[in-house]
Amino acid sequence: MRIIWIMAAAMVAGSCGQRVEDFGALREEFVYETLALSPVSATAAGYREHKGRKLDEELDDLSGAGLERQRRYWRDWAKRLQRVDEAELDGEARADLSLMRNQAEWALLELDELRSWERNPTVYVELLGHALFTPYAVEYAPAEVRWGHIIARLKAAPKLLEAGRANLKRAPGVWRQVAKEENEGTIALVEKTLREAAPEGLRAEYERAAEPALKAMHEFNGFLDGLPDEGEEAWRLGAALYEKKFRLAMGGTRTVEEALKEAEEDLRAFRKRMFEIALPLHAQWFQGERPRVDLNLIVGRVLDRIAEKRPQRARYFEEAQKTLDETRAFLRGNPDKLLAAPPNDNLKLIETPPFMRGIYGVGGFSPAPALQPELGAFYWLTPIPADWSEERAESKLREYNDYSLRILTIHEAIPGHYVQFEYANRIEPESRRLLRSLFGSGVYVEGWAMYSTEAMLDAGYLNGSPELRLTFLKQMLRAIANAILDIRLHTKQMTADEAMALMMTQTFQEREEAEAKWRRARLSSCQLPTYYAGYKEFKRLRAALEGREGFRLKEFHEKALEAGALPMRTLGELMGANP
Repeated sequence: MRIIWIMAAAMVAGSCGQRVEDFGALREEFVYETLALSPVSATAAGYREHKGRKLDEELDDLSGAGLERQRRYWRDWAKRLQRVDEAELDGEARADLSLMRNQAEWALLELDELRSWERNPTVYVELLGHALFTPYAVEYAPAEVRWGHIIARLKAAPKLLEAGRANLKRAPGVWRQVAKEENEGTIALVEKTLREAAPEGLRAEYERAAEPALKAMHEFNGFLDGLPDEGEEAWRLGAALYEKKFRLAMGGTRTVEEALKEAEEDLRAFRKRMFEIALPLHAQWFQGERPRVDLNLIVGRVLDRIAEKRPQRARYFEEAQKTLDETRAFLRGNPDKLLAAPPNDNLKLIETPPFMRGIYGVGGFSPAPALQPELGAFYWLTPIPADWSEERAESKLREYNDYSLRILTIHEAIPGHYVQFEYANRIEPESRRLLRSLFGSGVYVEGWAMYSTEAMLDAGYLNGSPELRLTFLKQMLRAIANAILDIRLHTKQMTADEAMALMMTQTFQEREEAEAKWRRARLSSCQLPTYYAGYKEFKRLRAALEGREGFRLKEFHEKALEAGALPMRTLGELMGANP
């Protein structure tokens, strides 16, 4: 899962309503004015100053007045973008325009109908966590400068949390609980990690800023305890809102019902493929047995045997680092089978920040700033908590065994998210690079990570290991289940028991993994289907092109990545695949 934070919150762009003479100038204005709305996002993107404002020292304005300014901003942009004549634009500019229009529509849906700022306390907690963690972890300036930014944001923290207390009216119980847990992570970041790392000359100033910030964070958790509970089912989005959000997330490639039908058909097809691969492994490993021909029994027993090769609890990170080194070496050694490896080598494996572990229970990817791509990118891996029982830890390690850990690393890092973003960092001009990095299609991003995992195996990674292939197909089942879960939970009242049965029985997930996904499915909507939808779209795009004379797989991969995270329909148009 890639991590990009966008929370727009202040300032009205000037000159809305002007006739567009230069689309490049319009795109540049859109990108930088929108980044200025969200100083936290600007820091992550490497955008430091805007019209005299030092964005790295600010937090987003989520006060009532700030949210109203945001509404006016996006309404003005929506009108302005509709006046652009697409016929006057080339293909690349039309692609940019589609992203800009989609972002304006998405922002207004959030502000006016989804209203997360009024119901979801993680909005405030995660924003503050990112605001403090990015200048600590990303070395975009000398340490003293970045610590000045941390101190300035600590001073602004009470005002942000005050806005949260004013805005939040009610919340589903699971959202309140996760917000409290993530807030405790940010408190630990301020009380321990940052306090211990603060430069000697700034420690007194740090303490003066940290004390009221910590007081406000503790008070916010107290506020959450008293926040009215919306009810056990309130996290469900409902069919009408889900359809609107789904259309934007999918880029108009499929309806909700089409996506559900396709996923449920593929669930059966992928289970059959797993059975075909598991049969010879079962015969090899369980010689002399003649079990009944039962798909769940045979595939389940083979997956259990595969899970016996798993990291020790104390060596989980060490083993993940080995998989990262291994995948990096394979890509460099096989460019003609996949694509040329990016020249930079700035990826680090680190623990998932505590304030993000509520939703990222396994791991994620945080790209280098789009304006400073030479800086660090991070492959996040969520550690096994020290207070977990051995039984619970073993459940996670069986799920993320030697083969699954490799699949995770391919997806999050190489040639998945990390390689995709490194290619995207070459896009010119700068405003186009920022637009496609910050507002790009989640279907493209997650689809590439899924598709490239299969391409890596097809290229001979781990010598065609059937154990690895079966593990990948299990991941595909999980992606398919993600789509089914998301749609059925939010639109068809799927129950917890039905969700667990789908994950544990139909898609062979360990209980720990299934319970984590059940929690995540109640925290978000329309994100979980992007993995499966994107995989299918990349497969369709390749199928539309590979029969043509001169097709080369390496060139297909590189051209798809050089375009950046466009909606898949738009990518197909640029690559000449659409009729």
